[in-house]
Amino acid sequence: MIRLENMLPKAFLMGIMEMVDRFGPEETFNWLVDIGIKLAEIEGPGFEGARENNVNYLPVCPFGSDLVEFVEMYGGEQPSQFLELIEHVKNKKEASEDGWNYPALSGVLGILHYSYSKKRAELAGAELLSLGAKSPLTNDLEYNYKAIERAGMTKEEVDDYLKKSYCVFKIDYHDKE
Repeated sequence: MIRLENMLPKAFLMGIMEMVDRFGPEETFNWLVDIGIKLAEIEGPGFEGARENNVNYLPVCPFGSDLVEFVEMYGGEQPSQFLELIEHVKNKKEASEDGWNYPALSGVLGILHYSYSKKRAELAGAELLSLGAKSPLTNDLEYNYKAIERAGMTKEEVDDYLKKSYCVFKIDYHDKE
């Protein structure tokens, strides 16, 4: 049942499905990235979650309960539009020479979360690399191997963080030219 107090997150998730149907996964990806960036610009510089050795991780899954409730409305299966969008982003990441600039995507809302977090880090003078994520639906793990390599870390190190979190980022304060 959709109650008024939780209609907005479900409407947004339904909007993602509608965007994929109408405009395709690429435009939907760009739309979610733009929303994340605009929200980050409003919020300003900073980082969410815990930090350790320039690794930022979130013990609680952003938007996780909203996504789980929404998927339950669809009989426990992610809508095909979500899967299409996730697959599209994974393919873009793998095909791109700068694949470290994409999220380690375990759910469709990871696009929004990563663009928001990445922009806030940028405003704080850092680069943020999305190393790994855990699905709130299945606990399956996803990695961005290009980002892990760029961060100078190993998959096993990322796994150690994913045991206590839902997403792992590397903060790089390097001087940009």
